[in-house]
Amino acid sequence: MKAAAATARRRFYHPDYVGEIGLIMLYLRDFCASCNRLRVPAHGNLHLCLFGDGGVPLRDLLASDDQQAALQARIARSLGEKKQTHFLHQCNTGITQNLSFIGG
Repeated sequence: MKAAAATARRRFYHPDYVGEIGLIMLYLRDFCASCNRLRVPAHGNLHLCLFGDGGVPLRDLLASDDQQAALQARIARSLGEKKQTHFLHQCNTGITQNLSFIGG
């Protein structure tokens, strides 16, 4: 199996077979610099990082279409508070019990 370019996302393929396998290499030190992922699981909290300490409540603003401006403002304000890196190298996984908890 060969790996494509060394980035935070790696794809592996075999020339004799169709398809590929993709892995997100979140333990790379520069992973967070290119991460643009946000998650809102069913409980309605915005998670800025898979390994963050908490979430930003959005459920109150998701209940009504006339709350869209307030929803956008809360999300924009939250993005300004997004940490530059996760702390996996210090063995800190935040509140994430497992990645399926918030859709990882």
